[in-house]
Amino acid sequence: MLILAMGVLGANRFVEKSFYSQAMEKDMTYFVSYPDGYDEGDATKKFPVIFFLHGASVNAGTAVQQIEPFITNPFTQSMFKNLFKVIFVVPDGSAEPFLGSFYTNSELYGNYEDYISEDLVNEVSQNYNTYDEREKWAIMGHSMGGYGCMKIALKNPEDYVGVAALSAPLHITHYENILPLLLEEHGEAPPYEYTYQGDVTKLIYSMAGAFSPAPDEWPPVVFPVDSMGNVKEDVSEQWETHNPINLIDGWQGETKLEMYMYCGELDEYQLLSQNELFSDSLNHYGIEHTFNIDPWGDHITSLITSLPEGLNFLYEAMTKNDPNSVETIPDQKFSVFPNPATNFIVFNNRSGVDVNSAIIYSLNGIAIKHFSTKHCSNGKLNIGELLPGCYILQLNTSNNLKNRLKIIKK
Repeated sequence: MLILAMGVLGANRFVEKSFYSQAMEKDMTYFVSYPDGYDEGDATKKFPVIFFLHGASVNAGTAVQQIEPFITNPFTQSMFKNLFKVIFVVPDGSAEPFLGSFYTNSELYGNYEDYISEDLVNEVSQNYNTYDEREKWAIMGHSMGGYGCMKIALKNPEDYVGVAALSAPLHITHYENILPLLLEEHGEAPPYEYTYQGDVTKLIYSMAGAFSPAPDEWPPVVFPVDSMGNVKEDVSEQWETHNPINLIDGWQGETKLEMYMYCGELDEYQLLSQNELFSDSLNHYGIEHTFNIDPWGDHITSLITSLPEGLNFLYEAMTKNDPNSVETIPDQKFSVFPNPATNFIVFNNRSGVDVNSAIIYSLNGIAIKHFSTKHCSNGKLNIGELLPGCYILQLNTSNNLKNRLKIIKK
């Protein structure tokens, strides 16, 4: 799921496109954000590509509408600066009659995996000024899209230099944490009927549409849990064939992938344990990866943290071995700690210039609190009176530069 809101809108960066997908046997929609300096007529100037697979309950258009305010708002767009250096493509992964396709080939939804991994790759490579080398291609996604990007990357590691899965179900048959949430939505004791209600139940129905479809029945799925609250082993075996964690054994890092995973401890779908088990499996094979566990992150609003982090990770992966082709990420001159914080934050200044003042803004650009030169002298700022939430800290330096950092007030 992807539900974000913000008050200030800037100019639209995303353009709606469509093409005929052989896998889906129909026209499919996607959205593209062109990098700064992109000239369709100048094929000599090429740019990297990042695919972003959206979550369940929305389509690509809705996902773009919810992302765009953050990348066009002057108070948050600096966090997404690397998006403006790549061809950023958001394909549509929505599917009837449930919340989404899970980017999987399914008798119920259609061949969504082939649509992404084959048709869309060909569409972008043939029609945009990009590179042939896999080192300039990456894939990422959130929630359902995080599942999809990880599965597609592990099955096609020769196509991507890196993958970033944000708040993703990466071990889909690990039911221990999500099963109690499912049963809770249908009464206090069995037998359970599993009517299509409740966030977790709707999610399980959507996954079943991808992993255990039954298009000639109604509902058109084989639900993985019986009326007594027990997992159906035969259905679980079907799901195992679509389980990203099982792909690690066949891959074992033989084609190197730069891998980033994010999950919050407050995730509403209890996905942290799935990500931990996935990370453990990577460690078992000695596969390097970055796994960010956010103690204050939830499933939805944590995207303000995980999306730019995933973007930066992939952009660095696409540029670190070829620093002359595209601009590399500059060293961060300012940082804050602790973050999240309760009463005080301390900023670390490695810029070599003085901080004259600081301002804390809400995410929609409203100035909440000002700090004078005196308050900034030791780098310690009092935020105790702020309400819990996300803010932007702007540090104004003596050389008239404005440096913006995201902070979280507990």
